[in-house]
Amino acid sequence: MSVSDSEIFTNKDNEFIAWYPNALTPEGSASVWKPRRAAYYVHIPFCTAICDYCGFSVEKAKGAPTERYLDSLRREIERYIKDGRLANHRFECGHFGGGTPSVLEASQLLSIKKLLHDSLNIAPDAEITAEVNPISFTLEKAQAYYDGGINRISFGLQSFNDKVLKVLGRPHRVSDSEEIIKIIRQVGWTNYSLDIIYGVPGQTMEELREDLKRAADTGSTHISCFRLQVVPYTALKLREAAGQLPEQSPMEVLNEMDHVVAEALAGYGYRQYGVFDFAKPGYETVHNAIAFAAPQADYIGFGNSAYSFINQHVFVNYAQKEAYEKAIAEGKDPIAFAKKANMQEMMSRYFVLGVKFLRVPRSGFISEFGVEPEKIFGSVLERLLNSGMLKRDGDDYVLTSKGRYYVNNVSKEFYVGENVGKRQYLQFVSNLSPKQMQEYHQLHAARR
Repeated sequence: MSVSDSEIFTNKDNEFIAWYPNALTPEGSASVWKPRRAAYYVHIPFCTAICDYCGFSVEKAKGAPTERYLDSLRREIERYIKDGRLANHRFECGHFGGGTPSVLEASQLLSIKKLLHDSLNIAPDAEITAEVNPISFTLEKAQAYYDGGINRISFGLQSFNDKVLKVLGRPHRVSDSEEIIKIIRQVGWTNYSLDIIYGVPGQTMEELREDLKRAADTGSTHISCFRLQVVPYTALKLREAAGQLPEQSPMEVLNEMDHVVAEALAGYGYRQYGVFDFAKPGYETVHNAIAFAAPQADYIGFGNSAYSFINQHVFVNYAQKEAYEKAIAEGKDPIAFAKKANMQEMMSRYFVLGVKFLRVPRSGFISEFGVEPEKIFGSVLERLLNSGMLKRDGDDYVLTSKGRYYVNNVSKEFYVGENVGKRQYLQFVSNLSPKQMQEYHQLHAARR
């Protein structure tokens, strides 16, 4: 066969190509069966009382068939274990959230933890967190948690001001929170987090500063601060529509509160490592490092409304508790919605979630995907850099203070394909009673 000038091969290659990539090294053998980093989450959808601002899938524990739900939860976990779905994962943290996990008997919660820890590859130093609230957490329960291996507490106190708590519709008062903090210290926890809500109607700047000071004075190693969002179809939204809330501060004051939170906590020795999260050095939560910070790892959620990311799939369980229990009873996975992420979405996800924790390393992107992020998101990165939303710090992209304010806007700049323009899907289960729901619709109809 003659070779013309237009042909690109002069010799026929007879090598039998059996695998690719072919740049193998002896050092690479150590990673073949290396377990994947992972975290687990367990949803407990029960509360002593439902707070007025709550938009989560929860219900009052009193009179609720809690044991039926816990049986479904155990069966879901056992399904994963029996099928070996999590065999190649090493769990560096676990989180019991809700709802209010502390509303359960300690033995109930610890039996779920034991099932997981007896069956999964759990790191010896794994961070295991339980969310607690004042009304349902006692010294006896705290001691059982501590002895049972719960090594971190997340305490939803929300405010040290009874007026603010009343506006939020919280069932506890400041004296209850002070008692729980004493219990946490007495039992021996040194690693615990406090939740603070700010931007509450009628709240002053000085009241916010006092909340932050008192939170820091507890010795808490971690503080999460959330600006109040009045969610539709909640009791707080109903009260707002009825004109029963104090006057809300203007937007410029609420924006200033964002800055006050960051500045005040920095002054108390907390480093902001996420949009809402502040920690003493070395106490950044592992949960966030696994689920959000780039490069993200696998995350498996158990229980109704729990979401997961594993095997390149994002999926969410049924939010309605009855639908979740029905699927389990029928021997099915209780997954309501799912999607396998393609490679473009995996690269997008690296930044979409990563920017929420302020710093996104280029090196991790290159290691994970084999390409520089500028080759994929060059125009987006250039636009965010030029607008002052991002800056370069060494080899990392870092959110500026301006970028932190617009963090969700920045995050969505990295959306790709059919995700562009779509909102986060939410299976909303309203906590309003039928009577409240009727009042809600009547008030909103009258305001049209």
